[in-house]
Amino acid sequence: MEKKRISRKLLLLIDVLLLIVSIIAYKYIYKVETCKLIYADQTEKFVAQNATPIFKLDKIVLYSSANWIDNSNGKLRNIDISQFTDIEIFINNLSKIDKITPENTVSKLYIDNISIQCEEENGEKIFNYKNPFYSGKFVDLNNYDNDKIIFNIPLSNEENENSNYDESTFYTDCSNPISLGYINKNLLTGCMVDGTNASISANGTILKMAGVDVKELKSVIKFSIHLINNYDEEFVCNLEINNDLESETEGDEGIYSGNIIKVIDTRDAKYDFLKIN
Repeated sequence: MEKKRISRKLLLLIDVLLLIVSIIAYKYIYKVETCKLIYADQTEKFVAQNATPIFKLDKIVLYSSANWIDNSNGKLRNIDISQFTDIEIFINNLSKIDKITPENTVSKLYIDNISIQCEEENGEKIFNYKNPFYSGKFVDLNNYDNDKIIFNIPLSNEENENSNYDESTFYTDCSNPISLGYINKNLLTGCMVDGTNASISANGTILKMAGVDVKELKSVIKFSIHLINNYDEEFVCNLEINNDLESETEGDEGIYSGNIIKVIDTRDAKYDFLKIN
């Protein structure tokens, strides 16, 4: 009888050990392999659905200049100088679908993950939506709120006609650019202009007159554009814009000559909107 009891204990112990081995095998072999297959399937699906993007950037146009404000009633004895860059981002929604459908039209659009890096620490760095009717002109802007810029999306011709473009606006059919503005405000303050008959222009030449090194004004502006189509599918494009105020053409003074316009080539796949759901 004693031998029988020992055998039963041994069998019970073996059963317990087999159960533990099975659990370990499931956790570290079967489960890992299953996760690998799921990940591979999700990756393959992600690549397939983004092979030909529904939305991609068509081009990015940067217009940079400068402005000054005289606080001395026209005596040019107390001038504040700011540099500004207008950013227009054009979206191509007809590269995959050649007509307007719910799939390639926008129901929501917002910008987040905003960061600005600049060599020059002087001045207040401002980034926000800018009314496109003031493109190329200096307009004071308020900074973005809560790390996000949310756009109104007019969905009809009547809504388009009644839109207030002082508020962030983007058309559902992507027919207008995303209009943004960056300002390095009051990077120099309290400046004086020598000479009783001196005159200065409200453009980038003031930077040269004030001895501002444009290399120190170079900025890197990073942000993400999120858009949701009318099928409630979400897409994102992560941008890094190098705002260099020097000209790439030898002999051209860049912003020192008054203003500078640059068009960023967006044919690289990094400028495509990736579908994330």
